[in-house]
Amino acid sequence: MFIEEQLSTPVYGEYDAIVVGAGPAGCGAAITLGRSGLKTLLIEKFNCLGGAWTTGFMNPLFDFEHKSGIVREIVTDLRKKGQFGGFWDKSFNYEYMKSLLEEKMSDANVEILYNTTFSRALVKGKTVYGVIAENISGRYAYLAKTVLDCTGDGNVAANAGCPFELGEDGDFTQCQAMTLMFLVANIPEKYKDGLMLYEKLSGAYEKAGKEIPFKVPYLIPVPRSHFGVIQFTHMYEYDPLDAAAITRATMEGRQQLVDAFEYLTKYDDEFKDLELIGSSNVLGVRESRRIIGEYTVTTDDILNGSTFDDAVAYVEFHADLHTRSNKGQHCFGTKPYQIPMRALIPKDYSGLVVAGRCISGSREAMASYRVTGDCAQMGEGAAKYIAKAQKDNCDIRDVKLKLRLTE
Repeated sequence: MFIEEQLSTPVYGEYDAIVVGAGPAGCGAAITLGRSGLKTLLIEKFNCLGGAWTTGFMNPLFDFEHKSGIVREIVTDLRKKGQFGGFWDKSFNYEYMKSLLEEKMSDANVEILYNTTFSRALVKGKTVYGVIAENISGRYAYLAKTVLDCTGDGNVAANAGCPFELGEDGDFTQCQAMTLMFLVANIPEKYKDGLMLYEKLSGAYEKAGKEIPFKVPYLIPVPRSHFGVIQFTHMYEYDPLDAAAITRATMEGRQQLVDAFEYLTKYDDEFKDLELIGSSNVLGVRESRRIIGEYTVTTDDILNGSTFDDAVAYVEFHADLHTRSNKGQHCFGTKPYQIPMRALIPKDYSGLVVAGRCISGSREAMASYRVTGDCAQMGEGAAKYIAKAQKDNCDIRDVKLKLRLTE
């Protein structure tokens, strides 16, 4: 059954660049685009910047240590405020992160639209020239010379018709587990620097007569607070592209976190006074679409430390797959490698770039570069290519840039 619609959608505005999604990749991109002098719009479905960093309660901030650019700047500024450090010297305060990102957007003259949901891509042939989005003001078209898809799931690219890969040969059940992070307070003083929680939780689950869903849980304190976030819940074999499945996964995650909190406070005296504050506003999805690009980052690339003339990101993080088979993490080492701009350009399309975990790569490669420090640098690098292409009035594939990626 279908409902026929005929819509006349007003144009809200025209921009040099539109960024859809204000997670680490989108923030790195929008700040850089604005600083480059491009008229930039940033569209975000939640009411803050940061994505996984903030709405997802994602700590720690992985793979920033040797990077130059935006991610290094963010870490430096948070340190100056005393809001970065703690767990593995890589964690941060969520509200300070939101505020800092807004300050940088304002300074770069980036226009932000919160509580705004991407609806569809505007496409002529294989050229993307804007997006349609909806918010409390209504449904509007937003036109741009370049659209940057930083949704994580590649929503803009997929809607525009770009081919993509999912899971193992299209089997979504092989996608990595989803996680709903949750915030707790009144952490025992002896664990103020964090704790690998498996021994504690496995003992509590055993006493409760239950089976533990994940074997590598962590308590991750937030700097200068009595709060911490727990990475524990793991939901397997849910389709990351199905709204009903995402809903069920979220509900399962919330039940898992309540169970974990109750077992821990009931059966472990050290945590009897722990307080449950709340779950993150967004489900942590580790794996969904991987857009087919002009280049695909391969497993050999990450094992052999590949470098590229058009590199936009430098990655040192290992590959980390959260699998059902061992209820843990299947990790393997990599050599420091680079991600080329070509992997961010959907094959045969113009006017569209992707950044973040949805770029073109193998499952194993994505399991390495999906962490937030790498996504932020991808967004920044993509923005520099976009700015250069617009300045020179050329196809982004013809841009020649040698970016400084490390300190």
